[in-house]
Amino acid sequence: MATYDVTGPSNAGARPGRFSAGVRTPYMVENIINIAAINSDAGTANGDILQALDLPAETLVMAAGVEVLTACSSSVVIDIGTTGGSAGFLDPDAFVDGYDATGATYAPSLGTVPIITKAADTLDALMAGAASTAGKIRVWAVLCDISGVDETDRNTASQHDG
Repeated sequence: MATYDVTGPSNAGARPGRFSAGVRTPYMVENIINIAAINSDAGTANGDILQALDLPAETLVMAAGVEVLTACSSSVVIDIGTTGGSAGFLDPDAFVDGYDATGATYAPSLGTVPIITKAADTLDALMAGAASTAGKIRVWAVLCDISGVDETDRNTASQHDG
């Protein structure tokens, strides 16, 4: 089992959902991953983790999923979630659990509680069931920046003592 960082150009510093002070808008990020190009074109082994999307610190992951664009090898299933735990949350199948990746279609969402990242992390695709030498997937997520707009205590001591 190996972990491959295939996130591409980092979106960790970008906050497209921040348009003005105090107003946040959810935004969608996605990454298309060619399974056949992983591991020097050998594909993935059973249990490999693909770090698919960068998740910035203080981000609400509202929804996430996978679309199989080209079928993976026989018996391959995919989980979508977080496996590193650096954000303080570890759930490898938070959004997709055991999705059969041998057909080209969208995975149904589990409708789980959203994930909040305290520190930067990645949204991962856990490739399970069998090795895969073929396939192309699109991992997507709807994110929203929840970092503080003004985290300064502006109250005076007398206001606290009131």
